[in-house]
This record gives sequence, C-alpha cells and structure tokens, in this order.
Amino acid sequence: MGSISNVETAFAVGCLALAGPFVACADASFTATLTSYAAGRYEQCGYSAAQNWDSSASMTLWSIRAFQHTRTEASGAQSLTWCAEVYQGLDLGSSYTFDTVAAEQAPSGEVAPGPMGALKAAAVRDLFARWINASNGNVNGVPADRDAKSAAFQIVLWELTHENFTANSPQAVLAQMSLTTGAFRASITGATADWYGSIVQSLGVGGFQSTAIEGLTSSLAQDQLRLVPAPAAFALIGLGGLLNRRRR
Repeated sequence: MGSISNVETAFAVGCLALAGPFVACADASFTATLTSYAAGRYEQCGYSAAQNWDSSASMTLWSIRAFQHTRTEASGAQSLTWCAEVYQGLDLGSSYTFDTVAAEQAPSGEVAPGPMGALKAAAVRDLFARWINASNGNVNGVPADRDAKSAAFQIVLWELTHENFTANSPQAVLAQMSLTTGAFRASITGATADWYGSIVQSLGVGGFQSTAIEGLTSSLAQDQLRLVPAPAAFALIGLGGLLNRRRR
C-alpha cells in the first residue's frame, strides 16, 4: 500500500523543460533507489475507487505515510518526489525503474485511480508552482513547518489525483474537493489541517499557475510526480553554462 508499506524510488533526467507543461520524451526512463523519507507525517487516509466525489458512504481510514521521498541514482545524485498513488508501494532501499511521462498520464493505471488527465493536471501544476521550491524541491517556508506542510501537500495531491470529480474546469475541480466525502478521504488535525486549508485556499487564486512537472510510472511500483528539471538538475545546467562561457 502506497505508504502503509515502504515506498519506492526512481526518476529520470531525460528531456528537460524549464517552464510550462512538460511533455516527456518517448520511452524515457530513470532508475534510482528510495534511500529515505524526507519531510512529512503519518496521517489517516482512505480511498475507494467506486465512490462518487460527493459520496458520504462509510470508509476505512489507515495510518499512511504522507511524506516526500528522497531517491538516489547510482551516481549519487538525489531527487525529491511525491506519491501519485495511495495504495501501491515500494521498499526502502530497493531500486526501481520508472517511465517518465507527461503529468496528465500519471498515475499509469495499473492500480486505481489511473491517469489524472488535463483538468486535474492543471490544478496539480498550480499546486506545485505555489508550494514547491524550485531550487531545492522542498515545500516553501521555514524548516520548522516542513513536516506538517509536506504532509498537507501530499494529502492535497492525493485528493486531486484520486477523487472522482465530475467538474469540467480546473476551478470547478477545486469546488468539489473535500476530505470528508468522495473517493479519497482523510482525517487530519493540528498543523497538518491548518496547512491543508491554506494550500487549498491558495489554489487558482489570480489564475492557475504552471510549472514543469512529470510523472514517474511503473506497473510494479508506486507512481510519483516531480519537478523538471529536478532541483539538482538546475545546478548542473547552471554549471554547464558557466563552463561553456569560460571555454570561450
């Protein structure tokens, strides 16, 4: 289960897009190991694919790891990613290979909920644009808030990717979000609940923002989402440009 069990890792630096919706290279892949869990908290969450977005039918909630994940390549390079599937997992310390795809195509569909499509992807890009620091891959803000804010971010992301919305616009998607009804539910309190409210209220304000993100999909492991280029890649691109200027 995508957090009840240990969760995986792996991602790619194939085609890099610096802004706007990301279209992954065909057949691009990335292999890496889940080396640690970054910031986050265990939270009570549940998912039932058959429930309508406004269903109030009873649902069992589980203590699930709502954490960011650190993945390490064979070269030692590291990246931070976020879960796109609740009920699929990976093992800490294990290596996996993922296909890199456009965000709209994640999750891949081997387990529910299946690809998010354009409307959800617009809201998810807005979420990343507002709340993830492009220089380091962490949630924006001070370190003291990072665990609660990361858990809240992950829960918002799960809700956006898993809910059975009937909306026909990104703004209407936001209007159908709720943790107490629907296919995805969560019972959160304290700072996580506070940050969840702040994140949801920020989405779409002044128009939907966009940033380059990609999906990491596998039939054998929990699908992920991440910024592209990965924050580590920004440093490499900057260094490459500097070296090229010096050679001239």
